[in-house]
Amino acid sequence: MSNMRTLATQVKLHRLVRAFGEAHGRLASEPDHRRAVGPVVDRLLELAADVRTSWRRESLVQPLEAPLEAYVADSLRTAELAIAGLRQAGADLELLRGDFEGAAMPLEVFMRGLNAEPALQRSA
Repeated sequence: MSNMRTLATQVKLHRLVRAFGEAHGRLASEPDHRRAVGPVVDRLLELAADVRTSWRRESLVQPLEAPLEAYVADSLRTAELAIAGLRQAGADLELLRGDFEGAAMPLEVFMRGLNAEPALQRSA
């Protein structure tokens, strides 16, 4: 089961990525999206907190080396800042989408790689 060390975090991160995409689409298609943004951002930040909590739990079991842990922390922080930026008046939704995806999507791939690592070590 050690090769599934980030499964809960991956599921929560995937849910966050999907929810952000849906929220972005909804906000971008509404001419007056300012009224809807508060609850949307609150929900996305809640999902991001779930990802962070799950990661903390899973990383206690098998901690990463400091540079890799810093990568995860930086990626999560960037995703959270992009989410929070949606709330700002005059926010550039496309720029924030790019920032969010640039942090969250590589993090998804990274976590999948962490799960593959033990299998690779056994075959080496």
